[in-house]
Amino acid sequence: MAEISAVNYILLALVLAGALASLGRGLIVHWKRIGHGKAFFGPRIDCASVRDKLNWPAFVSRAVFTSRLKDRRWSGIAHGMLFAGALVLIFGHAVYALSFVGVPVYQGWFGLIVMQLGREIAGILLFLGVLFFLLRRFFPPERLTARVTRPGFERMEALILLTVLAGYTSESFRLAVAPTGGAEFIGNTVGAFLHEHFDPDARLLGFTLVWWLHGLLGATFIALIAWTPMSHMLLGPVNSALANRRDGVNLPAVDFDAEEDADGNPVRFGAARLADLTQKNLLDASACLWCGRCHEVCPAAQTGKDLSPKKVMATCAEFIAGGRFDDDSLIEVLGREAIFNCTTCAACIQVCPVSNNPAEIILEFRRHHVMERSSMPDTMAAANRNLESRGHPFVGTGANAADWRNGLNVPIFEPGKTEYLLWIGCSVAYEPRAQEIARAMARLLDAAGLSWGVFEKSGCTGDPAKMMGNEMQFVEMAQANIDEFHEQRVQKVITMCAHCFNSFDRYYPELGADWQTIPHTVLLDELIADGRLRIASRSDQKITFHDPCYLGRHNGIVEQPRRVLAAIGELIEMPRAREQSFCCGAGGGNYWGGQGGTARISDVRTQEAMDTGADRIATSCSFCTLMLTASAGKHSETRKVYDVAELVAERIRIVES
Repeated sequence: MAEISAVNYILLALVLAGALASLGRGLIVHWKRIGHGKAFFGPRIDCASVRDKLNWPAFVSRAVFTSRLKDRRWSGIAHGMLFAGALVLIFGHAVYALSFVGVPVYQGWFGLIVMQLGREIAGILLFLGVLFFLLRRFFPPERLTARVTRPGFERMEALILLTVLAGYTSESFRLAVAPTGGAEFIGNTVGAFLHEHFDPDARLLGFTLVWWLHGLLGATFIALIAWTPMSHMLLGPVNSALANRRDGVNLPAVDFDAEEDADGNPVRFGAARLADLTQKNLLDASACLWCGRCHEVCPAAQTGKDLSPKKVMATCAEFIAGGRFDDDSLIEVLGREAIFNCTTCAACIQVCPVSNNPAEIILEFRRHHVMERSSMPDTMAAANRNLESRGHPFVGTGANAADWRNGLNVPIFEPGKTEYLLWIGCSVAYEPRAQEIARAMARLLDAAGLSWGVFEKSGCTGDPAKMMGNEMQFVEMAQANIDEFHEQRVQKVITMCAHCFNSFDRYYPELGADWQTIPHTVLLDELIADGRLRIASRSDQKITFHDPCYLGRHNGIVEQPRRVLAAIGELIEMPRAREQSFCCGAGGGNYWGGQGGTARISDVRTQEAMDTGADRIATSCSFCTLMLTASAGKHSETRKVYDVAELVAERIRIVES
């Protein structure tokens, strides 16, 4: 092999040390910036606090295997090529250092397969992967340029390409000086040409110069990583390792008893500035790629509304870069209307390749608008006032909470005797269309022979208050419900609303709840499987299913309702289904808002369902039923939208005891 003198290696090592120092310095800058947020690990960072926050499955899946990039075929393939190629090349360069202590790394099967053929192929993969992303910067999809574009990727991607080309050129000159006949097929081919057209001194000089060029380009890239968008290579994996262990939105509890924060300042509810967010929120913004995947799936952004989760993250990142941690103008720049456009569907969280959680950041700004400024859209404000005064958000409803029971013999829950509480909730109690879901469910519970009952008075979980930003009202309502449940000794609760399930299962336990909450479609699936509900006949009608965000994406409940529907008819899927479902538009209090933009979210989703050619549209959340029913009414006077329970109730066979 052609040799580079020890002096050159020593000098290059010094250059690399400087590059690593630049990398380290950049990471320290990021760390200090992120440190301006509220403590994420607790009062002090130690092994135990870090261990409690680590999410190893998310790290392995999203950071190591880049699982969230695979939904986009070509970008997923390109990123996989880039990542695999880089790993092999980094490994090869690290192993080459062993040659300085006499290890023959270029000999034997290891030298042939890994150091020669493996690195040759890895370079090609890296080059093609980076070339794909560089070309796409010049011919970008809409999501990359929507609302805001992040500069800097092009220069770093071009630098990688030059580094790879310099590496192959250096290899070619090396093999031109001292041919080996090994498996480095590109180097051997180009090296043979150089050997034929250049004299030995020129070949040796060329090798030395290009070797240095390759080394300097590589060192430059390392030095710039933390100071450019390529910082996502390091911040992204860390962010995935610290991702929430539970999918969806996980709003932290608010300590309403505290008078001062950790720095001795008066407590502020929600966020108006970066310093009001947590360190994890600031890490999210720092790791953000501005790739626009969140914008691409956001129902508000895709129906022309002000909100773009990409813009929210980019704006926060710009404030971080500018050191504007105490600048209250951030909340004004983001805009109140955009903040309240969020349906809390968690689609942005589901697709982010670096595990960002834009929805939680948005909701912190919403909390500030509501709890600090008493500011929210008029229709939401009316619903919020009704929650405070009447215990439910349905302003001007003509229905009474007990209307759904008319003509039915509905048992009242008896402590110590009744097994299941059928939780009615607010939408089922006060919206006539949703009341039919409860009527169907009552028939099914009787048919299955279950011990069940309802409370004399229907209540609300407080989810609308929480998701509209009124955490105080949510805690008050939740605590009242928990006290009643404990007094009634409730152990099992059946919900017909995805939002009720999510609140009971996700947020109530931190306030003292200790019962089991079961979505009604999960229970129906179990009852059919156990033979306690028998289907009289299977319909030949085609049914498409709309996954409620708060069941599918937030809680992973996707298969149970499908098994139920498959037992009663022919199930056909919409293009966006399961965890990739498109929102109905009701979440985040937008059942009482959701105006503006180019289209109603529910209209878009209903059209998608209609385009499948299905005879019926099924769902498993009362709010989804209400939203889709309203939109489907624009297409036909014939009912198209049904809750799963209604469809099952049509086809059960009552078994006489």
